[in-house]
Amino acid sequence: MRRVLAMTAGALAAAGLLQGCTRNQDVGQSGGRINPYASTRADEASSGASMPALWEYSDQVAEALASRIAEIPEIAGSPTRVVVELGAIENETNTSRTDFELIQRRLRGRLLSSDIVTANVRFVESVAAMDAEQRRVQGGETDPLQRDYDGGRTDRYDPRHTYVLRGGFFESVRGDTSRYYFEFNLVNLQSRDIVFNEPFDLAQQRQ
Repeated sequence: MRRVLAMTAGALAAAGLLQGCTRNQDVGQSGGRINPYASTRADEASSGASMPALWEYSDQVAEALASRIAEIPEIAGSPTRVVVELGAIENETNTSRTDFELIQRRLRGRLLSSDIVTANVRFVESVAAMDAEQRRVQGGETDPLQRDYDGGRTDRYDPRHTYVLRGGFFESVRGDTSRYYFEFNLVNLQSRDIVFNEPFDLAQQRQ
């Protein structure tokens, strides 16, 4: 179910929607560390999407996928654990792409810590990244001994049982108000079937 989170300055604390939603103690008392779920003055002044809300959203997606993964027919019926790789991020907002990449990585970390998820899924790094690492470690095309490493290519996986975890982030602006729609989905590499989708609605009013 989609959640709608309407925020004005200080509304996160009042609404109680985010973990640790009380305002942070003075940084001088905490060595500069703050609760990542808490809103700061910098968050409230930012033109980007709320980081506490994105933190909550990654938790929401992780919990939803962990609870549904064993009930997805294509995954439950697979003869082996399916392979999942982080996919593209479609960012159509004024928020830095780096913020969404952070959330995507955090989501993968949360999923990797779930025994239910890892019983059904193998997470892998991208082929391009691992090809580059293999060429770096083994020498690849620049190896002075000209050894054959099959072009430095990593193993490929059966596309029938390979999925990509993609993120889409969109924003509509009206004056001082931004409305966002976020989604993460799990897409089969061969059939392009979307077997999982978790959306999130967010509205913010700037000060």
